[in-house]
Amino acid sequence: MAVILVIDDSAEFKGLIFDYLLMEGFKVLNADNGREGVKKAAEEKPDLILMDVMMPDMGGFEALKELRADEDTREIPVFIITGSSFDTKMGDLFKQEPNCREFLDKTVSLSLLKQKINAALENRPKRP
Repeated sequence: MAVILVIDDSAEFKGLIFDYLLMEGFKVLNADNGREGVKKAAEEKPDLILMDVMMPDMGGFEALKELRADEDTREIPVFIITGSSFDTKMGDLFKQEPNCREFLDKTVSLSLLKQKINAALENRPKRP
């Protein structure tokens, strides 16, 4: 069973995604901000991370860089899912980081999100 870490400060969004991913057969972990998410990713080694951009304590871009800098978390695929100021130019900036696989608006359909998650999980590097 694949493990997905959701890093977002919105309880409503986390609840929706948590319930959906559980229903789809994934194990789901949650973190309320980037700092907590980076720590949880290092401890739990999830198969994929869904992360917001604007969060208290540590935002998504800084967290993405910290994940990339750690040998244990650098290969974990990350989807940035944001509801604030969705801008494709911002997406291009995030996608310069090799671990950022998607930059999506929070209005993305759950079925499309599931397709993208499954594709990323199928194409992720094998862990030793």
